[in-house]
Amino acid sequence: MNSKQLQYFLATAEQGSIAAAAKHLDVAQPAISLQLTNLEHELKIKLLERDFRGVKLTDAGNRFEQHARIIMEKIQAAKTDLIGEQAECKGKVVVGLNQSSCNVLSVALLNELEHRFTDIELSFKIGPFDMIENWLAEDQIDIAVCHKPITKNGISDALPLIREDINLYISPHPQNPSYSELAMHSSIPFVELQYYDIFLPDKQDTLTIMLTKQANKSGITLKSKAAFGQLMTTLHYVTQGLGLVICPSSAVFHLESCKQLRVINIIQPSLQRDVFLQLAHKKQHEPAAMAVFELLREITALSHDNKNWRGTLLDRKYAIPSVNNIETLVTG
Repeated sequence: MNSKQLQYFLATAEQGSIAAAAKHLDVAQPAISLQLTNLEHELKIKLLERDFRGVKLTDAGNRFEQHARIIMEKIQAAKTDLIGEQAECKGKVVVGLNQSSCNVLSVALLNELEHRFTDIELSFKIGPFDMIENWLAEDQIDIAVCHKPITKNGISDALPLIREDINLYISPHPQNPSYSELAMHSSIPFVELQYYDIFLPDKQDTLTIMLTKQANKSGITLKSKAAFGQLMTTLHYVTQGLGLVICPSSAVFHLESCKQLRVINIIQPSLQRDVFLQLAHKKQHEPAAMAVFELLREITALSHDNKNWRGTLLDRKYAIPSVNNIETLVTG
């Protein structure tokens, strides 16, 4: 049973004939006849008596008409409610991200807005964490994707989003002879990173701080090369086989998919860092900002499921169940 069958049934009952219903709905008469036949077949009961004068509801048809009207009214109420919500979701929303999270989130977010919230105007401010922290504190952005909770007046309501894996990336065809053997490895112990020149962000970046802390703990010194400032330029250099870079998969998933880069997992220990999602306090009751906030949660879960953003998904609201869990969900 579907809404089209109910619509055709009610129109036929109101108009008194299939021909009149077809004219009223601007639908071909055979299409209505087929849907009504399918409806009766599914219910295993006759709803309409047909003769040369038109159609007449059977006793069962009269009872079913009441249910059909209630169902269609519920469907219309749901549509009206959803359309009303979307109508409220309008205005400008500014999202602050770093370059890697922008790479994995921005295109998907824009695409979803085009389909679901056409009246929301979205813009991005891209920068390192310290800038994102200042932007949120100064109300320059409405939503922050950041690497630690941002506090304002001693309060933080940041949502833990994902604990992203940090890996080493290399071109499948390195031009530097010292990288040739490394290109064949699937993993590398952290202490062995000391033997390679690796592109890292500036010293204030959370990734560089984390790596430096681990290097000190391991008793080694990393030989870092200054990145080009723009992640895209650095990655282009690495894809040419001229360097190595440490970053999360969110920064390079598009290059992995077309085999311009390959991942080497860092082990002993493996490296991860938390990513948080935070909505500005003044925007917590604004429908547009809240809609974008929820879309970012949804897109993160989908990106994680697609292996574009690898790590541990911390926000499980939109997590996609694994095949092993489907039976449990169905049986309760």
